[in-house]
Amino acid sequence: MSPMRNVPLISVVIPNYNGARFLENCLASLTAQTYSEMELIVVDNASEDQSVALVQGIAPQVVLLKQTRNLGFAGGANAGIRASKGDWVAVLNNDAEVAADWLSECAHAIQIHSDAAFLACRILDLGSPGRIFSAGDCFLRAGIGYRRGQEQKDRAEFRDECEIFSASGCAALYRRDALVATGGFDERFFAYLEDVDLGLRLQALGYRGYYVPRAEVYHLGSATSGGEFSDLSVRLRTRNALLLLFKSMPGRILFRCLPIIFLAQLWWLLRVAIRGSLIHYFRGLVSAFLSAPAMIRERSKMRSHWRTSTSYLWQCILQSESLARNDFVENPDASASLFLKWYFRIF
Repeated sequence: MSPMRNVPLISVVIPNYNGARFLENCLASLTAQTYSEMELIVVDNASEDQSVALVQGIAPQVVLLKQTRNLGFAGGANAGIRASKGDWVAVLNNDAEVAADWLSECAHAIQIHSDAAFLACRILDLGSPGRIFSAGDCFLRAGIGYRRGQEQKDRAEFRDECEIFSASGCAALYRRDALVATGGFDERFFAYLEDVDLGLRLQALGYRGYYVPRAEVYHLGSATSGGEFSDLSVRLRTRNALLLLFKSMPGRILFRCLPIIFLAQLWWLLRVAIRGSLIHYFRGLVSAFLSAPAMIRERSKMRSHWRTSTSYLWQCILQSESLARNDFVENPDASASLFLKWYFRIF
């Protein structure tokens, strides 16, 4: 990399809930950064473990924001963003560790891409560093987000920089003025899909983002929530997938995609039923429809933008889906997702 001039201050925000067993390694990787113009903020969501004492003991230079209740990932991230001073804000999971040059690479990308409003990192599986967790996030006509490269072996195409639809909230950087313009994460999502919702709103407002493969992050995955089919995960994923459609997807696109969206939701229901989690699915469903009126009213904030951006957003979704399709066309046996294999064959 060439020497950087006028380097930006980057604030790193780590929402935390009962994550003491992960925080030490996470903070150690951050304090070892080669990039000095950074601010570290831990937002503790009323943890019941030793998280607060651990942060105070091993990293007294960290700004520690103690909350009186669990605000979830979205609320914790927003609390840190409001308290931050950086030109850019990086949001990082507490169960992630970062390469020593992570922020240096991000700062370099910020200088190269003056039009960037967000950056997606190359996130690898901490337990198996040769596997991808996310190489930037895509959005599909099925109304769902897709972590590009998920569960696949790291390979050459994931080392190429490209424009991307959105960034995984596990490790993402956002330009402050873009967060202000969009209102940041929607705290009603609490956790799960709040990053997809933010990415969809950023795209609708015409913002652009890039995947930065040299910015490496290592992620344990679902350490706080208990996995994809935990009771909490099933309830929130079910609810939030519908809230995203109610609130952030333009009507013209929503109605155009309804058959595909229905199939995706049906597939999720079948997977949940097989796992014996139907009660938590229906709890999420009830919660979604109770929240629907407020979410539908929220659409009014975006309607003026949709009038001029719906065609643009539709093209962005198609391009994003095309990028995701490469994972399956070029490597048909690489992913464990049976639904997506058939999805890309049919659509």
